[in-house]
Amino acid sequence: MATLPTAAQISADILSRNERADDIERLKFMVDLPDLRYVDISAQVELLQALERWPLLAHLETRHKTATLDDTP
Repeated sequence: MATLPTAAQISADILSRNERADDIERLKFMVDLPDLRYVDISAQVELLQALERWPLLAHLETRHKTATLDDTP
């Protein structure tokens, strides 16, 4: 069974992710590329791992995507 991360781990992960985002924003400003589209691969990997770890989360995400597709004209 999967265990939940501690509050300290969550806090450290959020801080690390925010620091990376700030670094990317600074770099985009310094090289004058404000429209540069940056994709945080590590966040995508973490999401995929969470969906594998918690099947209910994956099920809800699939239902959400289906509902969103049904709502589009």
